[in-house]
Amino acid sequence: MGNSFKPNRKGFRDLQRDLQKQLDKYPVRIPVQGEIAGGGGIASGGGNGAGGGSVTGSELELVAGWIVDWIYEGSKNGPGYPSAIGSLIDKLGLGDFRPRAEPQIDVAIDFLKGRGCVDEMRLMGGGGLDRMIKLTEIGRTEAVARLERRKDSRARRMACRDAVLRWVYERDANGESTEIAEIATSPYGWFNGELFGAADLVGAVQFLRERRLLGGTDETPTIEPAGTECIEQYGGVVSYLNRGDGAGVNVTVMGDNKGQLAVANRDVAQNQTNTNDAQVLTVFAEALREFARLLPEDQQPQYETVAAELEREAAKDEPDKGWVRSLLARGKGLLEGAPEDLQHLAQVAKIGFDLFGQGLG
Repeated sequence: MGNSFKPNRKGFRDLQRDLQKQLDKYPVRIPVQGEIAGGGGIASGGGNGAGGGSVTGSELELVAGWIVDWIYEGSKNGPGYPSAIGSLIDKLGLGDFRPRAEPQIDVAIDFLKGRGCVDEMRLMGGGGLDRMIKLTEIGRTEAVARLERRKDSRARRMACRDAVLRWVYERDANGESTEIAEIATSPYGWFNGELFGAADLVGAVQFLRERRLLGGTDETPTIEPAGTECIEQYGGVVSYLNRGDGAGVNVTVMGDNKGQLAVANRDVAQNQTNTNDAQVLTVFAEALREFARLLPEDQQPQYETVAAELEREAAKDEPDKGWVRSLLARGKGLLEGAPEDLQHLAQVAKIGFDLFGQGLG
């Protein structure tokens, strides 16, 4: 069941400070800094790059991405000779990463070799952290692409929402703690090789709770049925919020705009005639209510008011067309003020309102 979420700005600021203290216990930054030469790069997401994508639940892909970052950093000020990973970790002062990376080193290097990102100099007895590798041109392109992706705040926020939701889902399924600071110990806590910050995580929890995908508390969120549906049927938050069924209105025009109109909501379809205006208004009312359920609780009453008025008109033998047009205009105004991530659904609903309004004369 959805929880009654009301944003507490001061509470989130306090949580952000406390969460940052917890995150500071973990190695946060891989030192890949400075000016970036070149352009292009491999697009994030989908597992196509050396390190998978911007967010991955794979420890292997996380470590593979680190290796690309480390070799690139180690070779910036000198020739691109093969380097032993263990020596490189020590040279860059990344000893805290060693316990987590070492179990994955061999398979991660093989993973990168298979994708053409690294070349290896074979030595007798050289294995694990002693393996000597260097980046290929493909690997250097991927390293630069990872640096560029880290600068994309929009992609980072979207990735964090997906990562937090998936992490809570997995932890809940395994009966493990969902205390949000613990995401740093999981591959889901990283974006292109860098930990999500406290602000990223706090913002993601707020966003997901507002949309009833997560419940629980700010510090220890829990998965909601809508969150489970999002992961299992849609794969990501954006796809779920922009889904075409269950929330929003599907509109199909048959003939010209003044002819027949099919307005669909969960496979309900009607023709625009004097006898079924009431049914169409009822569909619009329910569509507004469903859209409102995706919004923060304090915004929902405005939608409910318009929906209730539409239903009152639908119950009349002859709805007041002037008042209906006014209600549709109010509904469109609300939809125009919808959050950016819901604008796709809002636009679809507005088209339906416009087309129906034209038929009112």
